[in-house]
Amino acid sequence: MAIRPTSARSRASSSPRKTRSSVVTKPRLFNKVPSQSLSQTPSHKPAMQQQLGSFRSFDKLPAELRLKIWALSRPSPRLVSIQCGSDISSISKPNPRSANTGCTSPTPIPASLHASAESRAEALKTYRPSFGFFRGSGQIFFNFSIDIMYFGPREGFMAADSQFHTCMTLCDPAELASVRRLAISDALFWIGDTYNSLTAASFTLELLKQICMRMKGLEELIFVPWEDEINAVEAVVHERMTRQIQTAMQSIAQLYPSWEPPAWKIVPLSELPSTTG
Repeated sequence: MAIRPTSARSRASSSPRKTRSSVVTKPRLFNKVPSQSLSQTPSHKPAMQQQLGSFRSFDKLPAELRLKIWALSRPSPRLVSIQCGSDISSISKPNPRSANTGCTSPTPIPASLHASAESRAEALKTYRPSFGFFRGSGQIFFNFSIDIMYFGPREGFMAADSQFHTCMTLCDPAELASVRRLAISDALFWIGDTYNSLTAASFTLELLKQICMRMKGLEELIFVPWEDEINAVEAVVHERMTRQIQTAMQSIAQLYPSWEPPAWKIVPLSELPSTTG
């Protein structure tokens, strides 16, 4: 609400009212406390924060309640990036054992898997070490019900495309058939920084063949535009990818008439779940 200032004319026209000032002294009912600066006042805030940030009686809770808490602590759907072999752009030297035994992922392991023995046992009911080579034990903890298997860009000549085909060839067929959600970067259809429509169509067709043969339980297929595409107009990229995918889908339908393709869509990477859920 705006307050209008009193004009000088109105103040001058009103004659001052003479009042007789009176001073009333009240008796003091308490002693005056010496003034003390705020910085001198003892603060218990750090101790209070420490008490609120820890709960030392968790082990004393009933087992049923603890298990419910661990269940609620599981992350929501995660985008799990899959890497097969060593990354030539990596600063540190890759572990040869990891490169030879299965796929790896930079996606963080869910916290409940290493919080305690009890939480780990509960988390292992939904997160399985997966995507090892030759049916061996994998190193990626993956929730097949909700997590998204993601193949993103990799540096090197046709590295992104080869990552996908290495996984399809060497990983456990039963695990691949259990994946429900798959995300594929458009970088898999490029050769380095070069895009060719005929080459991209061929790569897309080969990718869908692998999905048709090995990922029987796939329910959702997500295509992710490559963020490094220079001078890209979103609408143009979306139209190009749609035409490319639809053409490949039609070809696969003719090659494998009994195949029921999963629902697919084009989604930017920024709109997908994070790696931590």
